[in-house]
Amino acid sequence: MMLWTADPAARDAKLAHKAMKKKGERYVWVLIEVACASTPDHLVAVRKAYREAYSASLEEDVAACPLYNKDPLLKQFLVRLVSSYRYSGELVDDELARAEAAELHDAVVARKQPLHGDVVRIVSSRSKPQLKATFERYRQGHGKAIDEVLEEERRSDQLAAVLKTAVWCLTSPEKHFAEVIRSSIVGLGTDEESLTRAIVSRAEIDMKKVKEEYKARYRKTVTSDVNGDTSGYYNGILLTLVGPE
Repeated sequence: MMLWTADPAARDAKLAHKAMKKKGERYVWVLIEVACASTPDHLVAVRKAYREAYSASLEEDVAACPLYNKDPLLKQFLVRLVSSYRYSGELVDDELARAEAAELHDAVVARKQPLHGDVVRIVSSRSKPQLKATFERYRQGHGKAIDEVLEEERRSDQLAAVLKTAVWCLTSPEKHFAEVIRSSIVGLGTDEESLTRAIVSRAEIDMKKVKEEYKARYRKTVTSDVNGDTSGYYNGILLTLVGPE
């Protein structure tokens, strides 16, 4: 309830601050979600809320976070994402999309460098409509979507997994949050922190799309899985936010 009632920008600032104190892919997800899964103006509001709450900038703290010292490419990528301010209009340059799709393929497939400098520049700076056009050109030119390519690589390359998360959050956030919900439920125990974050943060944004994606991919509903893994008042709050299915 505290997450739900908090101002969204202040909530995301708090989530980002906590994520930098814990190891693991799921905490990297939080920074990517904050940077990529909402609007450019929301990210600016998060940075302002973070500065007011912690007397430091989000960008500075990501750059100084010791958890990322062993992987400078990951650190650079995260800093660029949280520092971005994307164009929010609908204009798309098709020739640029074609050229940058080729750059992505060269870096990710030919060079096996998912966080090559060209990739970081493209993914951290282009507008969401421009990125969607680029990824569509990639699919047309190479017969496979870039997230499918990254999914194949993620088993052996953590950086490919990080890039796939960013691609999903930027262009199809419902895919990412459906995966967060599912991964928080399957296996022994429940990752309540991730489950709560995913449902609370998307309840008023795109929960309908998340539920549709979840059902299509996992052949179950969010409601049924939440019911099977939680109970009591916690269960009731989550189901209220999920809404009817």
